[in-house]
Amino acid sequence: MSSASDIFNQAKSAATSVANTAVNTATSLANQASTLASQAANSDAAANVTSQVQSIGSQAVSTAGTLAGQAHAQAHALAPTVVPAPSTSTLTTEGIDNRGDLSPTDEVGKAKFEKLFDSRSKPDELKDKGILKGDPNDALAHKRAELAKAMNKDQLDKEIAQRPQPEELVKKGILNPDEAPPV
Repeated sequence: MSSASDIFNQAKSAATSVANTAVNTATSLANQASTLASQAANSDAAANVTSQVQSIGSQAVSTAGTLAGQAHAQAHALAPTVVPAPSTSTLTTEGIDNRGDLSPTDEVGKAKFEKLFDSRSKPDELKDKGILKGDPNDALAHKRAELAKAMNKDQLDKEIAQRPQPEELVKKGILNPDEAPPV
């Protein structure tokens, strides 16, 4: 008979496997959507591409929800005393659990949400603070900034490696012997 930790590890492994599949599938679909969005910006068939992107986005949501439900069911099958049974009443048609819906339902909650939404920082303020690297719609701005940072680091490392040693600076009379760091 398997111990509780073995059952837990099996459930964890099954859930991780299904979650990884969901993430990989969603990432692939998001990449397809991004490619289609780029094509939309460069083509006359923007409406057609936009509808394809929306369709792929819906597929990603549906697939992720279905796979999450499967992971929960597998975990319950492996450890029914530890993992509660999945409830079908809280799942939507896409298989997404809406029990954690955070949308405000009362007027106080809606007013609080509106106040928070209105007080959020504008894109220009986020750029000034160094939080936003480019335009809000520029998906590659962060990667561009990372590349520039890496290139600057490489250049600095290269120049530091080529700087003269303290002994050479003493020989040339640029540095006094008592100012040279010990070797």
